[in-house]
Amino acid sequence: MMAFQDEEKFRRNRELELKHGRICMVATIGMIVPDLFGRFSGYLSPSMDLKFTDVPCTIEAIYKVPAAGWLQIFALAGAIEAKNLAFPTNYGYPPFWGQINKLEPEEKQKKLLAEINNGRLAMIAMAAIVAQNGATGQSLVEQFTTGNLNPYIGGYAVKETGDRLAMRANSEALPWAPVPEGLTNDIFGPYVGDAGFDPAGFAKNQRLLPWYREAELAHGRVCMLATLGYTVQTSGAKFEPFITRYPTDSADPLKAATQVPIIGWLQILVVIALSELWRYENVITKYSEGVQPGDLGWNPTAPMSSKRPKWFGPTFTANYKPEEWNNMRLREIKHCRLAMVGFFFMVLTNASTGQGPSLIPNFTQAEFQSTVGDFIPKGL
Repeated sequence: MMAFQDEEKFRRNRELELKHGRICMVATIGMIVPDLFGRFSGYLSPSMDLKFTDVPCTIEAIYKVPAAGWLQIFALAGAIEAKNLAFPTNYGYPPFWGQINKLEPEEKQKKLLAEINNGRLAMIAMAAIVAQNGATGQSLVEQFTTGNLNPYIGGYAVKETGDRLAMRANSEALPWAPVPEGLTNDIFGPYVGDAGFDPAGFAKNQRLLPWYREAELAHGRVCMLATLGYTVQTSGAKFEPFITRYPTDSADPLKAATQVPIIGWLQILVVIALSELWRYENVITKYSEGVQPGDLGWNPTAPMSSKRPKWFGPTFTANYKPEEWNNMRLREIKHCRLAMVGFFFMVLTNASTGQGPSLIPNFTQAEFQSTVGDFIPKGL
């Protein structure tokens, strides 16, 4: 990474590394020391009747700190960030840096090396502490004292029975946060794939929730097809004679959108409009009659007399058992979500670089060969 950086970028990256390392060293201490030696007995916020002892040593403390406290933190961080540095991380504090400047060059270099090594270790440790806390709901000290991380007891980082019951009220996607209003937090529940993730609060409107799932499935299915089409087109496959009699350069999907003739776009829009009208009349308006969002008639469990015709029948959809059918529905929603994110970055990459996201060259030539050449000795 350093080989492609100039001095200014390297200086900036070193500043970021040292800064985050120092913060993580302090944060690691902050998540351990209070559990070992206790907290202050005073008030963190007298107006809110909030004591220091009310704030846990876990990521739940984020929600305990009042807004005024966060404003103070951001103000201090902003003041430090605005300071011009003589060189990376030299904040010019005489009680600390002044003593280091008095050291011999070799000793000073040793101290600086120890700092950056400890900072890197602290960043990894902090990530592990937060991950364990999010998965178990316990602080690092609590995990040791309960035997979950004690090698002499042979336990694992598993929550106590009461804690496990409490965790059911927390989101599967965000274990430290409660289940959003309107969701069940059950991936095989009424809305398959419900992992308790709704930061925007869409699920609060239960009347529109089926329509939101309909929109999610519709956009996801389109993006799965679009992702496939994007990959095929950027690989060089073309069907120009079937599109227009005029020569085009349609290897770039974004350019191809401008090369489709008007009559072609009209055909596309007409097909979309007819499809949406059919979906509105036969799916969206019949939620109250038991029709599920996204059910276009491919449900193998539906009887022939149901409101949804079996367009492809059991031959296409197979005779799934209920458990297998739920698993297939879960796979679909997961692939839909992945495709929507993937297609967004495909378009973003194409627009910024002018190149499509073709992976085919990576299957024919190793990445290191395309960048630095084939340096492996012959015969190996």
